[in-house]
Amino acid sequence: MKLFEKLKGKKIRIPIPISFTPKTSLSLYLTPYFVRILELDKDGHPTFEPVEVNWYGKSEEEKINILKEKVKELNLEGKKAHTCITARNGILKLNKYPTLLSKKDLEEAIQTYVNTEKENLKEESVYDYYIWETEDKKYKVLALVIVRKSVYENLKNMVEKAGLELGIVDYEVITIINGGLLFNLRIPFAILYIDIHESVFVYYTGQSVTYTLLNFSLNEYLESKDETLLEDLFVEVKNQLLMNEVNTLYLAGKAIEHDDILERVLTNLPVLGPIEPEHVSASFYIPYVLSIRGLEGA
Repeated sequence: MKLFEKLKGKKIRIPIPISFTPKTSLSLYLTPYFVRILELDKDGHPTFEPVEVNWYGKSEEEKINILKEKVKELNLEGKKAHTCITARNGILKLNKYPTLLSKKDLEEAIQTYVNTEKENLKEESVYDYYIWETEDKKYKVLALVIVRKSVYENLKNMVEKAGLELGIVDYEVITIINGGLLFNLRIPFAILYIDIHESVFVYYTGQSVTYTLLNFSLNEYLESKDETLLEDLFVEVKNQLLMNEVNTLYLAGKAIEHDDILERVLTNLPVLGPIEPEHVSASFYIPYVLSIRGLEGA
């Protein structure tokens, strides 16, 4: 499982392989509310019209059948699909270690930390981690993602029963950050990601990651048009900006596609701009980043 991979500080350059068949990368964004399917070619263009299916309220079996039908319809059988664990279903922890530690001591320290965090879950879990060095070379930063094993197994089961091979399994928070790096946002940066299923505030400094799941429900707002929901969101986000000493942020996700919400957000929050992937709509931000990672071969 690849819950966390390298965070890149420069634009990803996609090599063009020598092949009679163009290289492509398929991604699936699976949430309780919807599935989004996207495949990019080596130039970052969709190979078919990106697919979004609302399956809220469907059983797991019904969701698998829906996904299986789409896979067959799009001739995707047997392909490797990259996906992610939603922010609500995982935990991201960071820890620092002096670079002076020997490799053996570092490995032991990390394993002890991992075991302690896993025990705190009280459920069988799976994990992955990534280590990078701070710019001043004084510390190594450990980013650990832990997910309940049942969540990972259910995701794997759905992908494989639909006739696909499981590829990269990222964590949604990390995918949001990787998107910021892909689009060359200046570090440190903060991103407010608003989608049907989740609203997440993420702040990345190069040395640390802070994220918070917000109470705002885009689905609830679209159904009720209750303005107090947006007002409460603005208060929450402003509190996060204050606590993290951040002055500006970027907006990503499906909220960008709703002009009324976009206007309200831009008016009430210090948003530098919306993040919109090339060649696809804003709601495909997560699948786009996942597909680009697949093209990298990460």
